[in-house]
Amino acid sequence: MIGLIFFGLAAVVFVLQIKTSSAALQNLYCDFRFDKKLAEPGEVITCAYKVVNTWCFPVLYINFIIRLPEGARIVDDGSGSVGFRLYLLPRQKYTGEVRFTLPERGIYRNGRYFLETGDFLGFQSKVLSRDLKADIVVMPDRSRDEVVLNTMGGYLGDISVRRFIMEDPVLTIGYRDYTGKEPMKDISWKQTAKRDQLMVKNSDYTTDINVAVVVNMQSSDPQRLEECLRLLRSTCEQLEEKRIPYELLSNGDIGNSPEGYGERHFNHLMRKCGRSGLISYFSFEYLIDRCIQKKKNNRSYIIITAPLSSNGQAQLNRLQNISDHPLCLIIAGGQPDD
Repeated sequence: MIGLIFFGLAAVVFVLQIKTSSAALQNLYCDFRFDKKLAEPGEVITCAYKVVNTWCFPVLYINFIIRLPEGARIVDDGSGSVGFRLYLLPRQKYTGEVRFTLPERGIYRNGRYFLETGDFLGFQSKVLSRDLKADIVVMPDRSRDEVVLNTMGGYLGDISVRRFIMEDPVLTIGYRDYTGKEPMKDISWKQTAKRDQLMVKNSDYTTDINVAVVVNMQSSDPQRLEECLRLLRSTCEQLEEKRIPYELLSNGDIGNSPEGYGERHFNHLMRKCGRSGLISYFSFEYLIDRCIQKKKNNRSYIIITAPLSSNGQAQLNRLQNISDHPLCLIIAGGQPDD
C-alpha cells in the first residue's frame, strides 16, 4: 500500500516536472496599463500590471521584474525597477500597481519586463523578456521667467480688452448659475424666471480676435530652445484661460497647428513639444514669409525666439508692417549682453 502511494506521488511529481519544464512560461500572460499618456515633469504616473496563469497546472516559481523607461523613478523608492517572487495556482492572476515619475520633457518608450519560471523540482529555469509598450510624452514645464510672463500677461490683457470692446454681437451658447461676479447685462431674466434662480448667459465671441504664436527654433543653444518650449506652454495656458483662439507657426519639429483652443487643442500642442528634438528645418526669414502669407484680419502675433541677429530684427519689422496690432516679442533666456 505504501509502495503504491509512493508510486502515485512519484508519478504526479514526474508529470509536473515534465509539464512545468516545457510549458510554464508559455502559459503566463502579462498586461500593463498606464494611466497617463501625456504627463507633467515630475507628475506621478501609475502603471497597473497583471500576471495571469492561463494554465490548468500551478506555476510554483515566478520571478517577475518590471524595468521602467530610462529616467523613471519609483515613488518612495528612487529606483527604476521593481521585482516580485510569487507562485500562481491554475487560472489565478496577480495584480498590482507601480507609481513613478518622469523627470523632464521628452518621450519615454523603452521599458521592459522579465518573467523567469522554473520546473517543479527547481533543476532549470527559463526567462522571457518583452517590451512594456510604454509611450508616455512629458510636456515642457512652465516658464519661470517672471519678467517675460508679466510682459506677456499685459499683452494678452490688451487683447482681451479689445475683444470686450468689440464683443457685440455675441452668440449665446448656454446658461449657468449667477455667481455675483457677472455684470447685470449678462443676466437672462427669462431663464431666471423658468428656474427660479438667477441665471447668466454663456456667450461666445463672434468677432475675429485671434493670435498666432510664432516659435523660432533657429538657434544653436539647446537651453534657450528648451526655454522657448516652456514659454510656449505658458503662453498657450494663458490663451486658454482667456478663451482666445490661437494658431501655432514654427520653423522647427514642433510643426504647425491650425487655429483653435480647448483641452484637445492644448494637449495636441504639448505632445508635439514633448516629442521635439529641438530641430530647426528652415530659416526665420522663411517663417516670417509664411506668417505674412497666412495673415488674418485682427490677428495678433506673439513671437517666441532665442536672441535675434540684425537680419532677424529686420524680419520682425516686415511682419510688424502688415500686422494690425503691435507684436509681442519674447526672448527666451533674455537678451544677451553685448
